[in-house]
Amino acid sequence: MNKKQRIHKGDSEIKRFPGKSLKKIGLLLASAFCIIVLSSMAWVRLTLLRPAVLTLPSYITSIVLIDRTLPDETAKNKLEEVLTGEMFKQDEQAVRRVIEGITDVCAEYNLFRFERITERQKGGGTKTSFPAPMKWDQVTQLCDKYNANAILSIEIFDSDFIVTNPVNVVKQVTEGQTAGFNVNGVAVINFGVRLYDGINKQIIDEYQVSHRINFNAGGYTVQDAVNHVLNKVEAINQTSYYAGRVYGERISPSYYTVVREFYSRPKKNIDLRAGVRKSEVADWKGAIESWTRALNAKRKVARKAAFNIAVAYEVLGDLEKAKEWASKSYTEYGEKRGKPYYDALVYRQREESVIKRQTAQ
Repeated sequence: MNKKQRIHKGDSEIKRFPGKSLKKIGLLLASAFCIIVLSSMAWVRLTLLRPAVLTLPSYITSIVLIDRTLPDETAKNKLEEVLTGEMFKQDEQAVRRVIEGITDVCAEYNLFRFERITERQKGGGTKTSFPAPMKWDQVTQLCDKYNANAILSIEIFDSDFIVTNPVNVVKQVTEGQTAGFNVNGVAVINFGVRLYDGINKQIIDEYQVSHRINFNAGGYTVQDAVNHVLNKVEAINQTSYYAGRVYGERISPSYYTVVREFYSRPKKNIDLRAGVRKSEVADWKGAIESWTRALNAKRKVARKAAFNIAVAYEVLGDLEKAKEWASKSYTEYGEKRGKPYYDALVYRQREESVIKRQTAQ
């Protein structure tokens, strides 16, 4: 076959499978681009404080936790437990986990003191709707007894666990050999809480939400996989705990982590690389000095150095300087990352101002 024929054969193959060939080329190029970009970046992890969703009155410093979800001992409720396969005291365990999630989040900032009443109370509501509110004389009595300012009452709770692929269990195959079976399930929690202000005699929060977590388990047989994923008590307890953490973040500031990336290349520039080495040993002031000298290099190096300086100032806690250099990196040096980073810093400052108001005692 001559050269012309070989070229023609290659063309026909591309025409026959245009989608697959172009897709492979695109994936290879995307992978190569990601490798190049990621290898040129360093990073630092920061622990930041997120404000509570709800700003509570500053006089609320102590909260009583109660469970008003005890169902009536009716034949209908007992039948429902049998039909839904609820384990003994399953929801009672799960509500305790909700409360643990709430208190664990609030303990991170320690804004409130909590007192928990272990006895479950009947609220008279359903698994989807709130009962009548507590009587204010009862709220006052509990607040006086436990020297508290407010009552946090869980008044709706329902849990369910569903196997999402009960018929078509997914068979896992590795190199032609059956490795086992895979089953998926989802735990769903529906709960509602009220927050009673014992000082001003008003309900300051009424919140209802559904929270779900997907679970996945495998086994060498179908029954093994089902048994693993159907450890529904643990699945529901775990989901309940995280649902509680969601509500904890509603009433208390909470910590979270972010990753800030900055440039580690070109390594040929001595000052840029020196700054990166100093950042690796937490010498951020020294890194700023090195990156400031790198501003005198070529524009490509200077824009990276300017951006790095902004990150360094944020690590040091100087958000005004960080904003100034993020802005400079974008407006004066043409660094595209500078604008979204500047916006992130502005948002962080707004969060900090909200936190100051929430934590003013």
